[in-house]
Order: sequence, then C-alpha cells, then structure tokens
Amino acid sequence: MMTTGFISSLNLWNAPRTGVSRLQSDLATATKEISTGRFADIGATLGGGVSGAFGLRGQNAVLASLTQSNAAASARLEATQSALQEIQSAAEATLNELTALPAEQRGAQAAESAHTRLAALAGALNTSAGGQFVFGGTNSATAPLTPYEGNPTSPAKAAVEDAFTRFFGFAPGSPAASGITPSEIKGFIDGMLTGRFTEVNWSRTWSAASSRTIDSQISLTETVTTSVSANAEPFRQLGMAYVIASALGLSDLSQAAQTVATGTVMDLLGKATRSLTTMRADLGRTQSQITEANGRMAKQTALLTGQIRDLESVDPAEAKSRVDAITTQMQMSYGLTAQLRSLSLINFIS
Repeated sequence: MMTTGFISSLNLWNAPRTGVSRLQSDLATATKEISTGRFADIGATLGGGVSGAFGLRGQNAVLASLTQSNAAASARLEATQSALQEIQSAAEATLNELTALPAEQRGAQAAESAHTRLAALAGALNTSAGGQFVFGGTNSATAPLTPYEGNPTSPAKAAVEDAFTRFFGFAPGSPAASGITPSEIKGFIDGMLTGRFTEVNWSRTWSAASSRTIDSQISLTETVTTSVSANAEPFRQLGMAYVIASALGLSDLSQAAQTVATGTVMDLLGKATRSLTTMRADLGRTQSQITEANGRMAKQTALLTGQIRDLESVDPAEAKSRVDAITTQMQMSYGLTAQLRSLSLINFIS
C-alpha cells in the first residue's frame, strides 16, 4: 500500500528553522568554551570522570582557604611582633636606666619613667590588626587592657591601693609611709601585691583577654599557635614592676625600703625581658612555618590547576573551527530560508 506525504511551501519554510535553533544552541556553547577555556557542560563531556574533576577543585578550594587564613594569621603575628618589640624595648630601657644609677637614686628615676611606661604597656597590649585585638586571645573582639590611670578609678588601681591600705593601715603617699621598714615592704610585695598579679586576679582587675590563644591550621597537616594573650606572665611581671615603681609612693619610703622595692623592680624587668625574647623567637618560628607552608601549597595549587586544566580545558583551535562551521551553516540556512520564502505559485502562472 503506498502512502503520500503532504508537501507545501509552509513545510519548506519551517524546515530550516528547526535546524537554526539547534545551530544557535551549538554556537552559544562553542562561544562560551572559547571565552572560558573550559567545556561548557563538564558533566556531559567528562561523564563518569566528572567526580575526579570535582575532587581536584575541592582540594584546590581547601588550599585557597588555607592560604587566605594564613594571610590573616601573618598580619596578626606581624602586629604582635611589632608590639612585643615596643614592650621589650621599654622594659630594657627602664632596666638599663636603673642599673646605671646608684641605689639611692633609683627610686626617683623609677617613679619618673614607670608611670609613662605603664600607660604604654596598656596601649601596646591593646594593639589591633584587621579589626581584632591581637593580644585578646580567643576574645579578640574586646580591648584586653584597661589603663591603670583613669577616671573613674580603674579596677586594677583600686585593687593595688586596697592591698596597700589593708597591709599597712594607710594609703600610698601617706606621711606614715616613711616608717615602713625594708622587711615590711618586701613582705607586702612578695605577699599581697604579688597576689594581685596572679593570672586569676589579673583577669579580674586588669585584663578582658582570654588566656586561651588562637591555634591556626596553616596547611593540610600543620596547626600552630598564632597569637599571644595579654594574660601571659611577662606582661603581668611588667605591670607589677611599673606599679611598684610608680604607684606605691617610693619617694615617701626610707632609702632602705626604696632599695628593696627598686631591687624587686629590676628583678621583674629582667625576668620579663628574657621571657619576651623567648616569646618573640617562638612567634618568629611560627612565621617561618607559615611562609614555608604557603610555598608548599603554592606548588600543590599549581599541580592541581594543571590537572584540572587537562581534564576540563577545550582545544581553542577546535572550538574556533566549530564556531566557524556553525556560523557558515547558519548563514546557509538563513539564505535557504530566504529563497524558500520567495517561492510562490503565482510566479509560475502567467
């Protein structure tokens, strides 16, 4: 049985349109691949191999995230090192000044310089970088130290004056201070005053910092400490040294009592500067570790990028040839459509 198909000018006009739609889609795909250098549809092109490409990109993203966090840690460490250098330089300068003077002149010199350096200590420990206080430990959103001198009276100053008054029965600066014996001033410093500078009491009256420091993962396998807390012992030692020198009224004490007090100040300054040297060296090693980790991750990133490129990249010449071929086909289709539209039975009836 024979069947016949229906042929008309309308069918002929519409036939090229179907092909043009497909060609336009292919042209958009090829053009995108030329501009991005990647297959337009990775899943469709790689098939089962797409999981490997996604895995490589995931590893690359992890390395990029670590590199970015390392930049923040490096900025924090750099600001910390700068502040520590300032703190240590001030402590060493104070110690050198006192060491160079006879014992009877140290009390006046200590009182003169310690007041300024106590304020500078608070300023240095309140250093911030990137909107975070670098000595705040894990509580980096809050300024660690409250200045000793201020209005109203700071909790730290109130605690020291309360301890002095409880121990001696009168406030610092009282005329009665001239009767304090060397053994009494030593007993006060070693007992009640030292108690005000334990980590617990320091956190209550001086510092809002967390004693817990920040640990940062700097590579796929390494985690290091990248911060210092304002509650660390060297800072408490310096705070105590400056308080003894500037807040206990050394000039009102007998010469013998002054000698005991300034001797303690020098001892605390010496211990603090040695600890600061160790602290800065530890942070320096951490900075070197971050630099080395960044170097390794840069090489890993380059390797992964190459593997991703091998999987996902298109051949630019082949993509350009496809664009040219598709464009030619579309031009031919448009030309054919124009010719078909000009066909009319009227042209053949005369």
